[in-house]
Amino acid sequence: MGSKRKRKTQEVTDAAPAPKRQHKTKDRESKPTAPPAAPINTSPFVDNPKGDDLKREVRLYEQLGSEDASERLSAASAIIPGLLGNNGVEESTLQRHLERRLFRGLASGRKGARLGISVVLTEILGQIYGSKGLSAEKYTTLTFEKVLDFLVVKTKPDGDLSGQEEKDHALGLLFGLQSFVRAKILFGAENKRWDAILDKLFYLAEKKPWMREECGWVIVEALAQMSQFAAEHTLERLHDAGLALSPEGVGIWLTARKRFPDMKFPLKPWGHNGNPLEHLKSLAKALKESSSNEKDEKSTQAKQTGNWNAQLHFVWNMVLEQYAQESESGDHENFENFWKVAVDENLFSSTASRERKYWGFLLFQKLFQDSRTYEKLLPHIFSHNLVRCLINHISEKDRFLNRSADKSLKVMTQAVEENPALFVKVLPHLIAGNGAYNFDRITKTKTIEKMLSQVDDTNAKSIIKILLKPTYSVERVDNPKEVEMRRQMFGDYILNIVRRVDMQDNSRDTSWISKTALPTIASIAYCEDSKFDPPISSKTRTLFRNRLMSIFTHLLSDIRHVSFASDLAKSIEPSAVAMDANITEAKERAISTLDKLLKKTKKSGLDQKAPLQALVLLYSLVIFQLYDGEPEAISILEELKLCYDKLIRHKEGSDSEVGASEVLVELLLSFISKPSALLRKVAQHVFAAFIADVTAEGLRLMTDVLESNENIRGQQALFHEQPENQDMDDDDDDEFGSDVEIIDMNGEEGHLNGHLHDDEDDEDSESDVEDSANEENTEEDEEAKKLDHALANALGIHRLPEDAAEESDSDANMTDSEMMALDQKLVEIFKQRKKEPNKKQEQKDAKETIVNFKSRVLDLLDIYAKKQASNPLAFNILLPLLQLIRTTKTTALADKAYSTIQSFAKAAKNAKKFETDNEINVAEQIDLMKTIHLEAAKNQSHMFARAISTSSLLIASNVYYVNEDNEDLVAKVYTKTMKECRKSKARIQPVLIHDWVNWWQSHLNS
Repeated sequence: MGSKRKRKTQEVTDAAPAPKRQHKTKDRESKPTAPPAAPINTSPFVDNPKGDDLKREVRLYEQLGSEDASERLSAASAIIPGLLGNNGVEESTLQRHLERRLFRGLASGRKGARLGISVVLTEILGQIYGSKGLSAEKYTTLTFEKVLDFLVVKTKPDGDLSGQEEKDHALGLLFGLQSFVRAKILFGAENKRWDAILDKLFYLAEKKPWMREECGWVIVEALAQMSQFAAEHTLERLHDAGLALSPEGVGIWLTARKRFPDMKFPLKPWGHNGNPLEHLKSLAKALKESSSNEKDEKSTQAKQTGNWNAQLHFVWNMVLEQYAQESESGDHENFENFWKVAVDENLFSSTASRERKYWGFLLFQKLFQDSRTYEKLLPHIFSHNLVRCLINHISEKDRFLNRSADKSLKVMTQAVEENPALFVKVLPHLIAGNGAYNFDRITKTKTIEKMLSQVDDTNAKSIIKILLKPTYSVERVDNPKEVEMRRQMFGDYILNIVRRVDMQDNSRDTSWISKTALPTIASIAYCEDSKFDPPISSKTRTLFRNRLMSIFTHLLSDIRHVSFASDLAKSIEPSAVAMDANITEAKERAISTLDKLLKKTKKSGLDQKAPLQALVLLYSLVIFQLYDGEPEAISILEELKLCYDKLIRHKEGSDSEVGASEVLVELLLSFISKPSALLRKVAQHVFAAFIADVTAEGLRLMTDVLESNENIRGQQALFHEQPENQDMDDDDDDEFGSDVEIIDMNGEEGHLNGHLHDDEDDEDSESDVEDSANEENTEEDEEAKKLDHALANALGIHRLPEDAAEESDSDANMTDSEMMALDQKLVEIFKQRKKEPNKKQEQKDAKETIVNFKSRVLDLLDIYAKKQASNPLAFNILLPLLQLIRTTKTTALADKAYSTIQSFAKAAKNAKKFETDNEINVAEQIDLMKTIHLEAAKNQSHMFARAISTSSLLIASNVYYVNEDNEDLVAKVYTKTMKECRKSKARIQPVLIHDWVNWWQSHLNS
């Protein structure tokens, strides 16, 4: 029944409050518009139409009932002058149209008839009884009472009518009464006309309670035309009719008080001032549409409508508008009291029905949908019951109001997106007060996360302070882990905010990062602060140190932003870090050197800034490592001092036999060996800055990593670890070692015979896999034997053969105490077994570590190949890359190595010429080409062959540039390779020879 009512009230467009009109207008406008109408015929109507006159009249009234607003207005523009144009039609004709066409049509449920007819009636009634006074001059028998009687008679539901037809008649009466009001003909010397209309409105509101809101809205419209005396008389009648304590009554009282502040109000129910907002308890009952339990109000309490409307009553607009005006002067106390009584303890109380809570959610949405108007009220609406209800219904999908709660959060989020200034006002009430710091987690939404995307340079500082405040302490200490959770989530929030900043956008003002975000994170990570109660735990400090490094990872995407790290390193005082004399001295020396580097950076030119910035970055991060308790931090600072003295100050005479370049490369390798994205990025920045200083020994240090085995033994050798079990067998990853032994780097005596039998290699690898599987099975058998032995000792028995064990029942005669003791022993055995390392997992972890290490080394080599393509030292990386492609079992590494070779080739090709100050040793280059050709027969994959060909042609182009006659030396190498293949029947991919022929042809043509 409620839904039907809602559907019909959508037709009462002008009688209903704004939300209803919007809904209906949207539906109408969605339909396609009609084609342009023919010219309007405004000729007068005849009394007894026939033929064309009758057709015209029928067509016009048909158009007047159209759903298209333009058609209705067009028809109204023809009907009104057709009745009253010029001297007007005869009285009988006008009476016929009023009685049979217009008032009778109001009771029709056809399309938009009521909407069109009400427009025509309003205009006709205004001309007859208004300023023109046609009723006194021409239509003397059409008195007001007579015409009103036409309306009543034609909208009276006589006979056996269906429920829908009865509703149509009631809606027709409402539209007719509204037409009288809008015609502005009711108020003059006397109020008899208004009293007649008011009687009908009271009758309609009592007879059809579901139309009471629309009847009240008509009275609100009429107040704009009343005198003060008429308004006082109207309010008295409303009180007598029992409508004062209703939502409609509240709206009428507020409208009258706004229009006539000094008018005399009825003593009850809203007092001498006539302000319902001063009587919050009665107001709450009226807005809730609940019956009063007080005896003295029973006679004046309005009856409930009996139907629930899924839209907010128009009175809420008036109430909120009143409080919005008060908020402009900074008075929020009255609204807070109103919200608590009328909304929080009324619509959102634990005993409130879900329909009332739905109204509450609609009210919440309304405030955010019109956030510009109610912006100053929004911080005061997050009351206890509302937030509790919102969280409860959004967190469980099967709740009745889940979708309404979800829409409420979406509307709020959208309002913040449209007006980011709201975030500062809303956030404190979501994460503190009646909200929860882990709001997103308990609501299973991303509300806070989405709103954090609206943080900009203007409000970031305020947002961080808001997020920080609840982490100082927790008022309710029911859960001791609450404060830890808040502090850890604070770190996540700040990281989320900073990561959304585009560091490549130079227009951004990111000063809030260096002045607020970073110092706040660093303070929690390294400093003591009495504001935190309980004190910050070591777990939280560790987490914030990790968050700080993650923030640096984002900020240091460009080395130009190194000041974020250096400024923080200089300004922070790590009061929570215990430092002995050695650490304190190392810290002071490091900061002193950092200051010198920063001064040099400011004075240096653009071409000299990169190395200085790289060292500033290294010093800054190692200082934080020193605070973190890294055992190697002090030694790293000493190595950095060596690099600073030799590479920047160019200071000689050091006792160290190792060059600064090698020290720097080893330092970078130690960085990228750790699973840290920040250290990987820092290593790349520093390597690129000092790339011109890298020596052949430095490159060898990097390529040596590529030669290591991808297993636990390779990890031990690479990181100088002592194996826990010297007898532990490895996987079949030893293939690379055997391959290295047969490579002849001189190339003259080398041959391909040792790698002819690929089938034998395949069989060897298969046998290696089988051996590895057998070893794993042996390990499992040994572990099973150890477990059996431990269990036998616990049970106090000898281990039995399998057939005898099935028949044994050793625990059959054990007592309860013995069983309890046995249980304890078994628990200890399995705990000990759980602590023992898993060899399979160790092998897997070791391989993953080596693969990641090699991958990061390849990143550095790729940088070198791109930026030093004209440096003869760059050719030293070709052979290790090729051997890695051939030997690795990790496809990603092979692809990355191949990509590095291609990058080298592309960079060399784009270079117009090689650097003339670098001498090229042609003999060494030819020897390298021969060695590369020896590699060609060791693997038949297409990618490996392409890599071999690209590397060989790189060398060919290099020596050809020195002297074109060196083409003969290149040709000899290729010719020898072909001869060796013919003699030994070795297989190589044809692409090696084809590419060389194409290279020769291109150089011949040029």
